[in-house]
Amino acid sequence: MAGEPESLHVHEPLKARLERHDYDRLLMLSDGVFAIAITLLALELKLPPGWNGSIEQLLSATGRPLVGYLFGCALVGVFWFVHRRLIAQLDQVDGVIAVLNLLLLGLVGLTPYVARMIAEAGPTRAMPFYLVAVASVFGSVALIQAWASFHPRLLHAGVDRVSWRTNMAFHALSAVGLGGVGSWAIATHRPFSSEAFLAVALILVGGRQLTRRWPRRGR
Repeated sequence: MAGEPESLHVHEPLKARLERHDYDRLLMLSDGVFAIAITLLALELKLPPGWNGSIEQLLSATGRPLVGYLFGCALVGVFWFVHRRLIAQLDQVDGVIAVLNLLLLGLVGLTPYVARMIAEAGPTRAMPFYLVAVASVFGSVALIQAWASFHPRLLHAGVDRVSWRTNMAFHALSAVGLGGVGSWAIATHRPFSSEAFLAVALILVGGRQLTRRWPRRGR
């Protein structure tokens, strides 16, 4: 139930008030977590001791933390775009949606930790954990979409049901695929090359484009 943030001066039936309250508070908490996560990423960037003002010394000392910051920002940014679109298509939320959203936010909150892995261990060794982090959030999104699919009253009346289920399948398959690859690399202690990461990214982008062009056959 999208609308203005809750006001105590609005006179409305209790049921409508509770529905709006639940939606607004979930949205405000979510935006706060995303903002804090991206702020914490920036806090990991520190000037090297005795910096002489040269770009060479700066990049030499903060190269990995900067890479971790960029990967972390990309991660939080993708999660925020997905979450923004997801919540916009809900007309109201219930207790299950609230719990699944808390799970999603808890996973998003781990992004600075994953970025620190990249900064300290390097991208190739930390990338499997990065993939598992992406998979876990996609899985949480798929669970929210699945619950809403079985409870259509939660969805906005204008949402195309076929498109909703197609997106749900994309997020679920992405979670399984990324989680499987990342877990395998972690279990076997295999580093993840930049070429492999690029291939995974291209597959995801290609899959996303296919779901967007999937024919809609009704609601």
